[in-house]
Amino acid sequence: MFNLQTTTKMLKKITKCVAIIWMCIATNAAVAQYTLSGKITDNQNEPLLGANVYLPELEKGAATDASGNYRIDDITAGSHQIKVTFVGFDEVLKQVNFSKNMILDFTLSPKTFQSEEVTVRAIRAESLAPITQQTLNQVEINEVFNGQDGAFVLETLTPSIQVNSDAGTRFTNYGSMRLRGISQKRINITLNGVPLNDMMDQGVYFSNFTDFTNSIESVQVQRGVGTSTNGTASYAGSISYESENLNQPNPETTVSLLGGSFNTWQGSAEVKTGLLENKTAFYARMSKTYSDGYRYHSGTDSYSMFFSGGYFGEKDVVKVTGFLGKTKNDLAYSPVPLSLIQQDPKTNVNSSNDNDDFGQSLLQVEHAHFFSGQKSITSSVYYGAAGGDFPYGYDDEGTFTQINYPLYNDHFGAMSYYNEQAGNLDWSAGVHAYTFLRENIEQIVPNYTDPYYQDQSTKNEISVFAKASYQLNNLTAFADVQARFVSLDMEPDPEFLGSDQTIPTYNWQFLNPKVGVTYQLNNWSNVYASFGRSGREPNRGDYLGDTQINAGNIDLLQDQEAVQAEYVNDYELGYRLGRSDFQVNVNAFYMDFENEIAPIGAYIPQYFLQLYENQEDSYRTGIELDWNAKIINPLTFSGNATFMRSIISSYSPEGSTETFEDIKTPYSPEVLLNALLQLKATKWLNFGIHGRYAGKSYTELTNNEDFILPSYFVTNARVNTKFAKNYSFEVEWNNIFNERYYTDGAPSGNEMAFFVQAPSHFYCTFTAKF
Repeated sequence: MFNLQTTTKMLKKITKCVAIIWMCIATNAAVAQYTLSGKITDNQNEPLLGANVYLPELEKGAATDASGNYRIDDITAGSHQIKVTFVGFDEVLKQVNFSKNMILDFTLSPKTFQSEEVTVRAIRAESLAPITQQTLNQVEINEVFNGQDGAFVLETLTPSIQVNSDAGTRFTNYGSMRLRGISQKRINITLNGVPLNDMMDQGVYFSNFTDFTNSIESVQVQRGVGTSTNGTASYAGSISYESENLNQPNPETTVSLLGGSFNTWQGSAEVKTGLLENKTAFYARMSKTYSDGYRYHSGTDSYSMFFSGGYFGEKDVVKVTGFLGKTKNDLAYSPVPLSLIQQDPKTNVNSSNDNDDFGQSLLQVEHAHFFSGQKSITSSVYYGAAGGDFPYGYDDEGTFTQINYPLYNDHFGAMSYYNEQAGNLDWSAGVHAYTFLRENIEQIVPNYTDPYYQDQSTKNEISVFAKASYQLNNLTAFADVQARFVSLDMEPDPEFLGSDQTIPTYNWQFLNPKVGVTYQLNNWSNVYASFGRSGREPNRGDYLGDTQINAGNIDLLQDQEAVQAEYVNDYELGYRLGRSDFQVNVNAFYMDFENEIAPIGAYIPQYFLQLYENQEDSYRTGIELDWNAKIINPLTFSGNATFMRSIISSYSPEGSTETFEDIKTPYSPEVLLNALLQLKATKWLNFGIHGRYAGKSYTELTNNEDFILPSYFVTNARVNTKFAKNYSFEVEWNNIFNERYYTDGAPSGNEMAFFVQAPSHFYCTFTAKF
C-alpha cells in the first residue's frame, strides 16, 4: 500500500495536473454550447438500458441508464446529425438544429433482422448479465488511443490489466499483458468470434498485426470465467473484439500521420464506402509503422492491412473480414540486470544482430440468416496463418553464433450459432471446431536449408455451448454451459531424437458451467452474483520446458500425468450504477484454483520462454472498481482500481527440503489504479491527463525481497484540437515527470533484471477525414 512519502509525491503531481486543467477552464473560449437529453424506449414503452446516442460530426455520445435516460453536454450551435442505436433494434437518424437546450425522446423498433452485431452477440454478455464485464465503443477507445499496442488501451480503460513493452515505448515491438495477474496465455481473445490465440502457445502477439485497434468497432472485456467463447479457455478472462461496422449510410476516407520520439512514425489510410445501392459495403485500412524504440536496437518496421466487405439483404448478410500483418522487430525480449540499467537505462542484452521477420493473417467468411421474429443463425469459416524467423545470437568461445527458431502455424476453423429472443427468454447455442497445425524448426544461421531440428504438432478441438437468460420482473436469471473436447499430438524429430521415441496423444474433456442472477434495484442500479468453472489444458511450453522435444523432456512428455490440466472456480459479486452523469461498477471476486500452472521465476537459457509448474492449491481474491463522472459541465473524471490478494498455499523448490507457505503469486500486484481527467474546453479543443499506479509484485515463488518489481506512478497528458471540421491534431506526452519505472522483470543471477520503460516522450498525430 502507499507510504507517506509516496502519497505526498503523488499528491504533488496530481495538484500540478489539476492546476493545469483549471487554468484551461478559466481561459475557456466563450462559445455557445447546449445540452441534449431525453429518453430511449422500445415500441412497448419499456426503457432501453445501454442504447447509444451519438453525434458523429462532434464525436460526442452517451449511453442510456436503466431508465432509458441520456444526456450529452457541450454541443455547439448549428445543425448536427443524431444517431440512436441499440443491439437488435433499427437505427434512428435525426438532423437537429441546436440553438437552445434540447429534450428529445426516441422510440426504437425491433429489427426484423439483426446485421453485424449477431456475429459477436453469442459470445458476449448482455448489459444485465451477471458477468463482470466492460464494453468499450469507438468513442471511448479513441479518447485514449493514438496507435499504440491495443493492450495499452485496455490497461487504461478497464481494471486489472497490466501491460509490458519490450521496446519501452508502449507503441511498437513485442508487448505482453496480464489480467488479474494471470498471463495472456490464459486470456481468450477473439475477433468476430474467431480465436486470435496461438493454439499451441495460447498467447496473442499484437506485434504481428500492428494498428489493429484502428479497425475495431467495439471491445468487451470479461474478467473471470465469463461466458462461453471460442478457442482457448476463458480462464483469467476474455477479450472480444468486433470489427468496423460496414452497414452505415455515408462514405468516408481518413488519412492519418503520426510522428514522435525515438524516430517513431506511422502513416495510414482508411476507406469506408458506406452502404451502396446494391446493398454492399466495403472497408479497407492500410498502415505503415516505424520506430527505433527507446532501448538500443529495439525498433520495429511493420505494415498491416485490414479489410472487410459485406452484402446486406433483407434476410441474409454475407460478410468477409481479414487482416494481414508483417513485422520486423529488433529483438529486446530479455530483461536487463539492474547493474547494467544503472550504467545505461537503454541497455539491451539481446544481440544487435537478432532481428525477427514475422507475420500473421486471418480470413473469415460469415453468413447470417434472419428468420421471422427475433431468430437468427450465423455461420463462419476461417483460416489463420502465422510464421517467420526468430533468431537468438550468443558468443560461443569468442565466435558469434546465431540459432534461428522459425515456426509456422495453419489454423482452420468453423463455427455456427443460433440466437432467439422470445418474450422474456433470450437464448443461444453454438458449435465451434478447429484444427491447428504447427511446425517448429531450429537451424544454425546461415544454414537455412539444412535445419538440425524439426517437429510437427497438431491440435484439434470441438466445443459446444448453450446459454440462456430469463427475466422475471426485476430478476434476471442466467445459465451457460460449454463442453470442450481437445486433443494434442506432438511428433518428435526422428533424426534428432531417434525413430523409436513416440509421444501418446493427449486428450481432454472439459465441462464449463456458469450460473448467475441479476436483480434490478431501481431504474438505474442493479446487483449481480455468479459462479463459473473453467478448465484449461497446458500449452506446448508447459510440457516441453524448452524449445524442442529432446532427451531431457521425452520421459515427461510420455507421462500423461506429469503436467496436469488446471481448473478455476470463479465467484463474482457486483453492483452497477448507471446514471447519465455518473456511472460506477464495483465487484468482488474469489478465484479458487486447482493445479494452477503458475510462473516459478525461471526462464530457459534463451530467455524467451518462461517456465511454469502446477501448484496444488492457490487462490486470488479482490475488489475491482471502474467509474465515470461529470464533475462540472466540461470536465469528466473516470478511472478504475483493483485491490487484489493472490496466494499459493505452499511451494517446495525442486531439490530442496524447504517449504514456503502462503506465497504471494508472482507478477500479481496488490494494487492497480488508473485515473483520467478530461476537459472538453470547446468544440475544437480537448485536454486529458492520465495517472497510473501499480503496486510492487514478486517475481519468483520464494517471495525473496531481493526479487521484486517495484511500484510506480506514471503521468501522461493529451491535447486534441479540431479545425476546419474535417481535420484534427493531437499531442500525447507520456511520462511527463520523467519517472524511471519497470513493468516486467525476472531474477538474473543474484540481482533483478527489468524491462525499462521510456522516460518523458511524445507523439503527434494529424488526421484528415473526407
